[in-house]
Amino acid sequence: MDEKEVVNLIEQTPENGSGIFELSYRDLVSLPSEIGSLKHLIKIILIGNRLMYLPEQIGNLTALKILNLNYNDLTSLPAEIGKLMNLEELHLYNNKLCSLPVELGKLTNLKELRLSGNQLRSLPAELGKLTKLKALSLEGNPLESPPQEVVKQGTQAVLAYLRELGKEERREWVSKLLVVGEGGVGKTSLLKRLLGEGFNPDQKTTHGLQIRTLTQPHPREANVEMCLNAWDFGGQYILHATHQFFLTKRSLFILVWNARHGWQHGKIYYWLDVIHARAPESTILIVATHTEDWPADLPYEEILSKYPQVCGRFSVSNERGTGIDVVKEAIQREAAELPLMGERCPAVWLNLAEEVRELRKTKAYIYPNELSEVIRENDVREEDKGILSTWLHDLGDILYFKDNPELSDIIILNPEWVASNISHMLEDAEIEKGLGIFRKEHMEAVWPNIEPPVRDVFLRLMEQFDLSFRTLEDKDISIVVERLSLNASESAKGYEEIWDARKGDNEIKMKFYLNTSLPPGIPTWFIARSHRFTTYKHWRYGALFADGKERKHLALVRAYDHERYLMLMVRGPAPHNFFVLLRDGLEVTLKRYPGLNVERKIPCPGHRGKDCDHEFAFDQLEKALEKKKMLIECPEALDDVSVAKMLFGLHWRTESNVITRIDELEEKVITGQENILTEFGELKELTQREFLRLFNAQQRLVESHCPNVFAVLPKEERGWLKNIFGQKMVMQLYCQAPGEWHPTVEGGRYEIKQPAEFFKDTEPYILKLAKVIKYAAPVAGAAAGLYAGPIGAVMGAEFGKKLAGQVKLMEELAKKLGDEREITAGGLLGDIGKVGRVEEAEGAALRALRKLLDEVDPKQNWGGLKKILTPEGHYLWLCSEHAEEYRR
Repeated sequence: MDEKEVVNLIEQTPENGSGIFELSYRDLVSLPSEIGSLKHLIKIILIGNRLMYLPEQIGNLTALKILNLNYNDLTSLPAEIGKLMNLEELHLYNNKLCSLPVELGKLTNLKELRLSGNQLRSLPAELGKLTKLKALSLEGNPLESPPQEVVKQGTQAVLAYLRELGKEERREWVSKLLVVGEGGVGKTSLLKRLLGEGFNPDQKTTHGLQIRTLTQPHPREANVEMCLNAWDFGGQYILHATHQFFLTKRSLFILVWNARHGWQHGKIYYWLDVIHARAPESTILIVATHTEDWPADLPYEEILSKYPQVCGRFSVSNERGTGIDVVKEAIQREAAELPLMGERCPAVWLNLAEEVRELRKTKAYIYPNELSEVIRENDVREEDKGILSTWLHDLGDILYFKDNPELSDIIILNPEWVASNISHMLEDAEIEKGLGIFRKEHMEAVWPNIEPPVRDVFLRLMEQFDLSFRTLEDKDISIVVERLSLNASESAKGYEEIWDARKGDNEIKMKFYLNTSLPPGIPTWFIARSHRFTTYKHWRYGALFADGKERKHLALVRAYDHERYLMLMVRGPAPHNFFVLLRDGLEVTLKRYPGLNVERKIPCPGHRGKDCDHEFAFDQLEKALEKKKMLIECPEALDDVSVAKMLFGLHWRTESNVITRIDELEEKVITGQENILTEFGELKELTQREFLRLFNAQQRLVESHCPNVFAVLPKEERGWLKNIFGQKMVMQLYCQAPGEWHPTVEGGRYEIKQPAEFFKDTEPYILKLAKVIKYAAPVAGAAAGLYAGPIGAVMGAEFGKKLAGQVKLMEELAKKLGDEREITAGGLLGDIGKVGRVEEAEGAALRALRKLLDEVDPKQNWGGLKKILTPEGHYLWLCSEHAEEYRR
């Protein structure tokens, strides 16, 4: 559509019309200035064009409330946009914006600002004046100000940061220097030389972690001293998994090796792989020590070709002090380029951080009320306290797990103290001899100088870091996974017989090929993370899991270090649900290494009863589904294989197949066959969990997180009138335990006073929810209490009747709300691939829901539901009984 056609359309737009001007997906390159004549407009929608700029005349449209410019090519916005004083929604998703005009801060009625998918590095401090802003999306921008530690906390955190930045800002010249390498290569001696200290030939090996402060002049900024917190890590292999939690992104690394022993002995490639996997954007300096008598022979060109983040190689003699000045110059040069060096920061926030760092000199830990007092003394607003404490945690200044009930009453100020004490436990001879068994009575021997209550904190910290777990039978016994035997025959004896006995069952298998050798903590972190499924058959490179006491399904995870892959297999009558659950946990574990490249493969199901060695790449099968290619050729047998069958239950596009199968099973459940009941229950749980996964991103945000499984019911629960808005409605919140959804027992039932307004934003969501909540109801003929869980056991038969009645009313509501095509099998999760648009729809629904809940339940009791982040990375709102399952 050319500009002339647009002008004609503008001229033909009546002043007494709808007030809506929409030209989406018309290939518009520019918007003519004549648009400024349509002063009556309240909504402009120009999605999916090629607009590179907006005319200044856009500022004439002072009645405008909604401006949607998603999916264009805008690189900037005119200052005149600040004249749109009535604007409530500004959508700029997926453009090419590099900056924003400060005039946006004048849009004081703005409630939604969508900026995801642009090229913004900073936001103007003036945005902090937008007091009515409830939703600010910033995903997919390379933001430095505000930093990601603030952005991830949501809209109110960003506004708080910008508000304080607008009052007074300071620049912080502080960052991290991480010194790593094998044990005994001279890391501590090198750091001492850099600090101007002498050489000690009897220097003891570092155990755990030591932190020193290295001050260096900025190479370009006059009179500026850079402060580098230099972290000197012990090199013993058993400690490597612990160190990963302190190897932060955006830091400078020094990789040290001993020239006398050679670069192979220094495991240069291993360390480069670990650094790249954990902090792929960080700069690395390689320093050879002991060069007084040995040349630093290193395949440097080969290293550079594979690891471009390496920025120099150096040779030093810690004994003689030669080469140290050259390393200092390199540190100054590279430290000056670190993203955090010279970062703009609100002065009041920086003052707080400096005060906390000062406390560290005299205290290893404090309590939350003490931190609150420090925050209050720094004139931080009461409502910003939580934001500041989370920011300090994410920066690494403190360790504060406020969402963990067992760790929320203590704040660790000194990570060096934590790492050193954990290393004492990992290196304990008794634990090594016991193949990882750590008994509570042994705490005093391991941590003699720590008060008994704090010893418990250390044990809980190890669980938080997935370094250990408490046994289900005896909470006084923990398993330290980094001390498990390397051999299955020692700590997992008999697992093969148990596994092989299920050979004839249905099986799902996936391999995870890595681009490096297994990094520290893989798969041991996953073994600890999945401990609620333990069979106590585990070793350093594998484990056997079961989905419950009945062991209907078994899972085996194995890691092959030399071959660089992991394998996850599940066997049982309906293995899809347990497999997806464990796979999610494994994926969460692998994500701790953002630089790790993982290729997932699924074995060919075989042909005419014969096995096949071919493995299909998982992403190749995904592409086939997206292009609706239902068959793919196996290159080994040259036979076609069903893509949907291989991905059944493993990919959202097979959802229609899963729901069809559930409906088939529902008709057969009355027969009471065990295998049918099992498959029905497993697929139902899988569908409910996958539905909730859609909203995982929104549940992370403070402004939209809330229980999102509920039934909308007539107040008397006796049926819907023809005009549903002519009767009183209530909302009943549900516990979200997958496979066991149920109404809250105490509270959680609220009147919807303005149903028309509520349904405006939530109707599409309710239609989808109605389809899934259907599977919460007990099925006629099924065993009593089978779908009721712990709550059903308490409430008995009345529970089933109540649940079935509410589900039926939700289904009737869905029929009345609109065309049932919205909730057919293909429509439940079908929008998930439309990135951006579905995110906005999800956000709008959850914000409308949160608004209602805040109005009717300002204390956020929410029927006693608590938000739980499961080890598999799912957010669930659970009743106290179901939440307890994740607190063992």
